[in-house]
Amino acid sequence: MPLFRTILIAADFSEGSRASFRVACAIARAAETRAIVLYVAEPMYVAPAVDHFGPQSARFSIVERDPGYYKALTDRLREVYTPGHPLQIEYAVRVGAVADELLREAKGIGADLIVLGTHGRTGLHRLLAGSVAEAVLRQAPCPVLALRSPDPKREFGEIRVILHPTDFSDNSADALRVARDLAREEGARLVLLNVIPSEITAEGMALMPVDPVAFRKQLDELRGRLDGPDLKFPVQTLVREGMSVVTEILHAADTLGGDLIVMGTHGRTGLGRLLMGSVAEGVLRHSSCPVLAVRAALPAGIPSTERTAPASVGS
Repeated sequence: MPLFRTILIAADFSEGSRASFRVACAIARAAETRAIVLYVAEPMYVAPAVDHFGPQSARFSIVERDPGYYKALTDRLREVYTPGHPLQIEYAVRVGAVADELLREAKGIGADLIVLGTHGRTGLHRLLAGSVAEAVLRQAPCPVLALRSPDPKREFGEIRVILHPTDFSDNSADALRVARDLAREEGARLVLLNVIPSEITAEGMALMPVDPVAFRKQLDELRGRLDGPDLKFPVQTLVREGMSVVTEILHAADTLGGDLIVMGTHGRTGLGRLLMGSVAEGVLRHSSCPVLAVRAALPAGIPSTERTAPASVGS
């Protein structure tokens, strides 16, 4: 059974959206995954007739478009978003606010994953920087995979290297489970990354240096609990030192040739504001590979790795 059985893909015909579609197809399984490509059209409003003697405010009305409009959009979706391999795929057009319709559709179909491009011509152009992103990421009933406008020189296809930044918190355990499951399904190499500061500071004053030995030991213990014969490659670990968590995550992904970054949405360190603060925004704005955000509480629809991995994952 695949990790993501029902994938909702937001479409707006932008290159970022098309690239995120290709990533979703790489994750999907031909006979076992249902993919829904959704385009959210903005409502068309009409103003009432002007009445100089009436009220000073006016209530705009939504006008229903001709059915041909929706058929043309659906046909274009089929043309632009065509998978490169056999896949159970559906196309849908909704009208309304982008975030609201994405969330409503995700809940309605029981989505296991929402896939978004970070730039486009619709409300999605503010993804991860405005209200659309905040609404989707805070309220999504499942993990969210986001990909910024891609480098035209980079092709997205097979997932070979998965990077998982961890702070050893319980809140990052769900993201780690997803990262491991994906590594197993894709036959990919899983790399655990821990970013430690060169020193602990408070109010701009250095309090004490940080000994990386303890962090390396904890990372090695975590690797020991994750390794197993069901993985194609042994789990790797990486410790980086630096005051900027974002910089170190991005540098590690580029150095490793990462195809996917899987991150938790809460934690005790700099990752604690992930997807709601500067760390997430920095990674998502500058990452050359897709970022899969997993909320601390994994939905019931996502399978557990307890059957294939040690029961205790994380600290």
